[in-house]
Amino acid sequence: MSDVTAKALPLDSLTILEMGSSLAGPFAGKTLAELGATVIKVEPPGVGDASRAWGTGKLGGSAVMFQAFNKGKRSLTVDFADAGELDQLRRLIAEKADVVFQNLRPGVVEKFGLDGATLMAGNPCLIYCNMGAYGPEGPLKDAPGYDPLIQAFTGISDATGEPDGEPVRVGVPLIDIGTGMWAALGILTALYQRAVTGRGCLVDAAMLETALAWQGFNFANFEGGGSWPERMGLQGPLLVPNGGFEAADGTLVMTIGTPAQFTRFCQVLQRGDLLDDPRFASNDGRVSNRVAFNETVNKTLRGKTRGEWNLLLNAVDVPNSPLMNLGETMAHPQTQATGIVQKSPDGGFELIGAPLCFDGERPPFSRTAPELGEANQEVFAFMKDG
Repeated sequence: MSDVTAKALPLDSLTILEMGSSLAGPFAGKTLAELGATVIKVEPPGVGDASRAWGTGKLGGSAVMFQAFNKGKRSLTVDFADAGELDQLRRLIAEKADVVFQNLRPGVVEKFGLDGATLMAGNPCLIYCNMGAYGPEGPLKDAPGYDPLIQAFTGISDATGEPDGEPVRVGVPLIDIGTGMWAALGILTALYQRAVTGRGCLVDAAMLETALAWQGFNFANFEGGGSWPERMGLQGPLLVPNGGFEAADGTLVMTIGTPAQFTRFCQVLQRGDLLDDPRFASNDGRVSNRVAFNETVNKTLRGKTRGEWNLLLNAVDVPNSPLMNLGETMAHPQTQATGIVQKSPDGGFELIGAPLCFDGERPPFSRTAPELGEANQEVFAFMKDG
């Protein structure tokens, strides 16, 4: 399939090799490809990335998850056990690559001489990024890890769910995606540094550290005398209202952070009595009397639908949102207005695009996920000429 013609993107001049599987590594590669880099995905012959076989749904001939996390890339198959193919890969990295990143099982890249120290010795300008589960040090450094395991390990699952319910995992793979984001940020930072110094850099990112970063506020709260986080459902910390409330047709979520917002909220609800009630007039009072506040507000909110309250509150800049499922979100005019939903180059399906625009333009959906090994002949052609 030919690429969509588009103007140059910020990373157009870069060649990046991804030795990644599953989600975290591929998400980093997808992000860099969307920003214009040529991302060459190195896969084992015959089977490729394990996610090629995950699930029964297909888009563009590929498994849904593989398509979503690998669009925009090329595929190169290399048998690490074949000395000739491994030498070809090392030469490609030495002569052509700006960046290499990997999230393979602990020990794999060292076993085959594809680790950062080895490859950077042959290409001192190379940016090399490791993406692990628990990081390069400590008793778990060689342990495998997946998103739900790290959510469980770091207290995220324990603090997610209803107060009287069981712990649950967050409904998106936020640790995988977050680690891919941090890796991409580290790679871009190292590229900026290289532009100044001319030297490459070793970057490390880990799923455990991503999860701990997401827990940064909760840890600071404990250091400041608070408790460890507990399951609170939709209820958030520090503020009231700050959670889910009962409209006529479902849940309305509100977070009101200033006295002025609370005053306007009371005016919209025609509940001036809340401003006069010493239990509710200040945020501290509302926090101390949250159950009573929620009960009285819900009585009023049940008189209109989520959509009706949303319009009224938006009109006076009171932060709120109806609680929606993803189908409702995708059908909403605001989602459609963003243009983030993009058609594949052949128009056969749609995916979410990059959440960035440059000079008002979003990077295009230029290439679907690659067939296994589709770039072998093209990528290795330079060796025949050398």
